[in-house]
Amino acid sequence: MIRKRGIRDEYFDRFDFEDYGGTPILGINSNVIIAHGISKAKAIKNMILLSKNVIDAKLSSKIAGAFTKESV
Repeated sequence: MIRKRGIRDEYFDRFDFEDYGGTPILGINSNVIIAHGISKAKAIKNMILLSKNVIDAKLSSKIAGAFTKESV
């Protein structure tokens, strides 16, 4: 709605799904990124980059490790 009015604001730009591309699904045993259904090329590119970051950070392993008996 703000963009339709031609208003640019850095605060609202942080919520632009195309800049993030997707979000990790947590609580499963693998890496899954979900994207918005209307994603275009920019969002898909950013989702691929996010996927690489999630894999490199070993996010699913860290989450699993946080819930094992050894970490308690």
